[in-house]
Amino acid sequence: MGRCAQRRGPGLVTREQIAVEVKGLGIDAGDTVMLHASVGAMGWIVGGPDRVLEAMRMVLGETGTLLMYAGWDGSPYDVTLGMPELPEALKAAWPPYDPATSRAVREWGVLPEYLRTWRGARRSVHPDSSFVAIGPSAEALVADHPLQYGMGTGSPLAKLCEAGGKVLLLGSPLANVTLLHYAEHLADVPEKEIVRYWAPIVHDGAKAWVQIEEFSTEGCLPWYGATDLFEAIVQDYLQEGQGVVGHVGAAQSHLFDAADLVEFAVAWIEERLGDAEPQDAEVTTRRGEPGDHRELMALLGAYEEETRGTAPSASRLSSRVDEFLESRDRAAFVAEAGGRIVGMLVASRLPSDRGEINLAYIEPGYRRRGLLRELDADASEYLIGAGCHLVELRVDAENDAARAAWLGLGYAPTMEFMERPL
Repeated sequence: MGRCAQRRGPGLVTREQIAVEVKGLGIDAGDTVMLHASVGAMGWIVGGPDRVLEAMRMVLGETGTLLMYAGWDGSPYDVTLGMPELPEALKAAWPPYDPATSRAVREWGVLPEYLRTWRGARRSVHPDSSFVAIGPSAEALVADHPLQYGMGTGSPLAKLCEAGGKVLLLGSPLANVTLLHYAEHLADVPEKEIVRYWAPIVHDGAKAWVQIEEFSTEGCLPWYGATDLFEAIVQDYLQEGQGVVGHVGAAQSHLFDAADLVEFAVAWIEERLGDAEPQDAEVTTRRGEPGDHRELMALLGAYEEETRGTAPSASRLSSRVDEFLESRDRAAFVAEAGGRIVGMLVASRLPSDRGEINLAYIEPGYRRRGLLRELDADASEYLIGAGCHLVELRVDAENDAARAAWLGLGYAPTMEFMERPL
């Protein structure tokens, strides 16, 4: 009888183990550290998630300071974004941001809220981009947080760099390094996206609505790369031998010098985007045709290379493209720019009244320009005509960029596939 290969899954992790392993990465007593953590990636924390913060305090000691990005779970950012004026009913109904009581954003994990309620914690006054800290430098880090361009000069991020601080990721994705928003502010490049929204604060004891202007935190720069911009920057930083990589519990973890990472990121952004010019070629979408076969093979090969790390044989690619173009229950849609195909989406009709997006791929240079939305609209029209009332798709759990893109088109999770090592 054959035997399964043994792999160790996430197990029990104690506060003392976390402290030892964090110290092993290079955190010392007296440091100022900004923390990003995925508690679940570390394992089963004995005693609960707050033991992670206790471990950090054990290592940092009485002279060290811990900082986290908290935000506000009740922020009206998405509701008021781009509004020149606010309806009176909305202004009356929305409660003001209170640094002492307003909850941290839940989607960013449990630890920011734990730290917010920690005895002696200090929180900045920014109603959307607040930071929370504990330790002797906490007040200095979060004080006088500018309302306008709150990730730039004078922000807790800028002060972290000035204090010689560090950034620690415990199982958190590289794309989550909030510090790089500060680098976006500093980089001298064109086409930064500016957004404006409204938020309620307490001023002189009364609620007051303020309009806030800042560089977008969801696409400030014209980046069309295959991976998230922040992830690409940090990966290149690591490739140059900077930073420390290790494990805390079961989680792959990283430690960076804040000021050095920002300096690297600014140079990286200016080198690649300093002369960025908008791609003005008109983009159109249509249904795929037999004459598109060769170009669709190339796009499918690029898709497989990006998602799986290797491309199938030419014969296999050709057969799949034939299926896309010739099947009675499937259709391919393409996006064209400058006389060539730069994107594709394949949709199929399932036996019930459901449709499925089988795959979607857009060349890196044409991403974040609305092509996916146009292709999805074409596919929706096809599926409605085929009698479908619902469309579904699958997204890799680690593909944050794809997940965000589909959520932005109105898709929502309905079930979750789970797996574990054996």
